[in-house]
Amino acid sequence: MMERIKNALAEGPRAAASTIHYLYLARIPFLGWLTLFVLPLFARWVGRPLVLAAYDLASGGEAFFVGIAYGLAGGSIYFTAHVITNLCSKRFRLVIDPIVQSRIDKGWAGAIIVAFFVNILVAAAASKPIHSYSGQIAGAMVLGMLIAFAGALAAREISFRLAKNPTYRGLVWLGIKIGLRKQKGYLRPVSADVETDNPAKWEYEDGQIRAVCYTFIVIVAYCVITGKQVAPLVALMLLVSLWVLVLAGVTFFWDRYRLPVLLILVVYFWLAGFSLKADHYYHVWTRIRFDPELTPGEIVGRAAKEHRPVVVVAAAGGGIQSAAWTTSVLDQLGRRLKADSGGAYDLPRSIRLISGVSGGSVGGMFYAENFNEAQPDFSHSFQAACSSALGPTIRGLLRQDLWRALMPFLVTDICNDRGRVLERQWCKSFDNKFKPTAKLAEATLSAWGADALLLKRPALIFNSTIVETGQRLAISTVPITHGLIGETEFTQRYCAEISISTAARLSATFPFVTPTGRPTMLSTNPSACSTESPPPCGGGDQHLVDGGYYENSGLVGAIEWIDDALTDLTNPAKNPKQYPLPRDILLLAIDAFERPTDPEDPCQPTQTAPTDKSAEVAHGVIYNLASPLHAVMNVRGTGQKSFARRLLRMFQARWAWQGVNIRDVKIFFEVEDPANREEHVQTNQKTQALVGKKPAGRFYIGLDPGKEPLSWHLRPSEIEELTKQWVGFNTASENCPDNYQAILDFFKTELANQ
Repeated sequence: MMERIKNALAEGPRAAASTIHYLYLARIPFLGWLTLFVLPLFARWVGRPLVLAAYDLASGGEAFFVGIAYGLAGGSIYFTAHVITNLCSKRFRLVIDPIVQSRIDKGWAGAIIVAFFVNILVAAAASKPIHSYSGQIAGAMVLGMLIAFAGALAAREISFRLAKNPTYRGLVWLGIKIGLRKQKGYLRPVSADVETDNPAKWEYEDGQIRAVCYTFIVIVAYCVITGKQVAPLVALMLLVSLWVLVLAGVTFFWDRYRLPVLLILVVYFWLAGFSLKADHYYHVWTRIRFDPELTPGEIVGRAAKEHRPVVVVAAAGGGIQSAAWTTSVLDQLGRRLKADSGGAYDLPRSIRLISGVSGGSVGGMFYAENFNEAQPDFSHSFQAACSSALGPTIRGLLRQDLWRALMPFLVTDICNDRGRVLERQWCKSFDNKFKPTAKLAEATLSAWGADALLLKRPALIFNSTIVETGQRLAISTVPITHGLIGETEFTQRYCAEISISTAARLSATFPFVTPTGRPTMLSTNPSACSTESPPPCGGGDQHLVDGGYYENSGLVGAIEWIDDALTDLTNPAKNPKQYPLPRDILLLAIDAFERPTDPEDPCQPTQTAPTDKSAEVAHGVIYNLASPLHAVMNVRGTGQKSFARRLLRMFQARWAWQGVNIRDVKIFFEVEDPANREEHVQTNQKTQALVGKKPAGRFYIGLDPGKEPLSWHLRPSEIEELTKQWVGFNTASENCPDNYQAILDFFKTELANQ
């Protein structure tokens, strides 16, 4: 008995060490499996704003291809793990019993199936809220998985038949020539004579040819599937499949020499980064002329002279949620004002500026595009803003940007990346569907600026951030003349022209979805650019990212634009036409998220101190190490809000002394239908489906305030919620004013002064 205990105690550490050693060798397939397993859970909870949209499948066909792509990813994990398991004793001196090898292979297969069913559950729960549709999604994904399994069997069959084919001897000859004969785990002799280079005397180790055949099948499937529009989840699964195959092959070779794959990747991409084509670019071109009258003061002065209202919109950032909410609010508010006034109050023709950040810039772009029509239908802007662009963007990541990262020297069009694909999809969503007289794809900064000067269209500010300096870059159709430290104007910095869709994309460049880009100068506006050239004013090496890094509400850009206009109007030297000063200005602040806690907000209930002492949570070394970064991230959001609010209050107080009344109205997004809220869905409350006739139960993932989608895709329930009527306007009470009434009062005052 004691001897057995001693043997067990001695065997335990060895078994643990062997397990750790094996997991290290199989880390790539393990990380691939972990990605497949964690991704749906991440989409369901922590990463919901960015990832859940990928699991919204619009049809059984999409679900079928997701099943195929998942099966390919699972096969990549299984085949690479099988090679490592069977050959680790020869290449890495880690001996595994054949019976244990069989159990490990079965364990990999079981783990892949478990992860697949987790993906099925989340995809079915994230798609349309109909019971029958969930079954359709699950069935189509299983069918696709079976097709992919057939592909795995095909790879096995091909590997068996290939061993009897002359092609196999050619592959053996190639392996000998590139030195695999001297590498353990690749080729083995069929006889005792191991010194000969005769291909007939050598054969590949078990699993190697099978993995090569499967890689060929994955590459063919990748080329065929991504040749057309694909669901985002399909693209993600194909990406996992390719990276597992490539990185597992690299680690299998270099692990014998104790060379980490991470170091190899860092060195490779560092060297590739020396190629100018590895960077991302957006094209600008020569601006024909700069109109000296194109100033905020000229626009506001003309409006005041003609007794036309001055309304300024600040559209906060927040991905597609902000884009759709901005267009929905402006469309519905315009309709209601027109109906309540018998057509006397014209909101669209009263808007002088839309200052947008990120998704708010995209919404402002779609809204302003409608002004090309004599009788604009602003509901078109909402429909275009709700159109999904996530699939084309992820496809651009797979088709253009993956090869740009791996082989930048083969890039022929340096401007053709997923950012450009996103722009084209926005233009396609509007131009192809609504057939405007002037296409969005052809809109430029100077052309829209000329329209703003004639009061035909609002001026727009697409707020962005310069990576290298941290400055706010205002891509304005009507630039300001009085710049401040920490910010700059696009036209003044680059002296160039840019398309409106590109300006919106640069304002909405948030991490990973769209690439960080820098400008390249062209003489005209062609469809492709092949060489890098800096703009006339320089600055070509500076990259732009989302404007929300600097300030996310859009208020800073709006306030500085109005302040620039009023400053010029009060200066006789800057106002030779003697335009009058507007006495009333309405500032609409549109936020696509729920009302935050604000001590200045009279519409919020009075906060009382908690009666029970909250439980103390222990924090250790890890918390203290991470706390500086945590504080920086939290201060960024809180500081932006505080800075914008203080700036607005000081701005209002300053111009009040000049007799200018600047009214601000805040409009927030709130979930109107309680049935759509996450907590009601989770308590198994039966609700009427937003799409279809059958009710949805707790299985459907509802709306979770505070976790609205930030990627470029909206689910049907989210689109339905954005079309609600007037939620976000306060209900009048003793302490809470009616903000819709404040808008009515503004237009009544303006009408009375005409």
